[in-house]
Amino acid sequence: MAEDFMKKFLVFLVLYISCQNTPSPNQDVPQFILYKSYPVDAPEAVQPSGLTIWQQQLFTVSDKNDSTIFRIELKNHSAELHPYRVFTTEPASEDHLDFEGITCDSAGNFYLVSETQFKILKVAADGSPATWITPDLKSYGQKVGLFQVKNAYFEGITRTAPNRFILCPERQPRGIMKVDIGTQPIQVKAFNCDQTRYHFANGRSHDFAGLFFFQNELYVLERNAFVVSKLLETENGFEEGAGWSYEHIETSDILRYDDMRYGKAEGLAMDEAFIYLILDNNNDARITNSDDKRPLLFQLKRPAGK
Repeated sequence: MAEDFMKKFLVFLVLYISCQNTPSPNQDVPQFILYKSYPVDAPEAVQPSGLTIWQQQLFTVSDKNDSTIFRIELKNHSAELHPYRVFTTEPASEDHLDFEGITCDSAGNFYLVSETQFKILKVAADGSPATWITPDLKSYGQKVGLFQVKNAYFEGITRTAPNRFILCPERQPRGIMKVDIGTQPIQVKAFNCDQTRYHFANGRSHDFAGLFFFQNELYVLERNAFVVSKLLETENGFEEGAGWSYEHIETSDILRYDDMRYGKAEGLAMDEAFIYLILDNNNDARITNSDDKRPLLFQLKRPAGK
């Protein structure tokens, strides 16, 4: 009896030790360094769903707000959201617009992507009514197998040149869409991009959650892998390039939320000094404080030499 117990105990001990020493599947991916994390304070129950930079300031939108662009003020211990530009759409829509991404140009015009409308909205710097600058783009994605799952439509947008944008359908399958509105008719190319070089845990879909175009390179947020990677254009579409992991940051004991079945980052931006990620926690609480249900903003640095 005692011998049988000892055998079972030794088996358990070996399994336990091996589990404790199992490396992360993305262990070879260089890790971002956390410079600072900010809980996000907002004037209302805003869940951030995109991120961009204009004149050294961060801006976001919310999928719960159809009429406001928010400026993000970084303070010592928090990031505060301030209504920056309130707009109306023309023609007006009775449907919830569900803005999931934001980008801008040097003049201060902002461009938002609506998940429910499948369109790009321009919010002009001069305060004129916001206008849709594309038709419904859903059919272009459907032709290559995108947009099969409800609430898994457009999740990010970035401007790459005057009149040119790249959008990312979210998941099942994920994809990339290039849009050029400088021609008549507009030019649209869509690609299925579900193949990946990074590890996604079981039950987590391969996904794209944000885009940012910086110094002539395209970066994509792969939320469910906790990775930001370069996205390289090829003859047949796009493929992942070098990437950086932030899994050790979002899942750390001090920063993680109660429900970590999926990643929570929804917006990506960067400048010469930092990479910024903003999280949409869907009102989930942090494990360190059940009363703290604020989103988080991560200010990250690349590892030296990377």
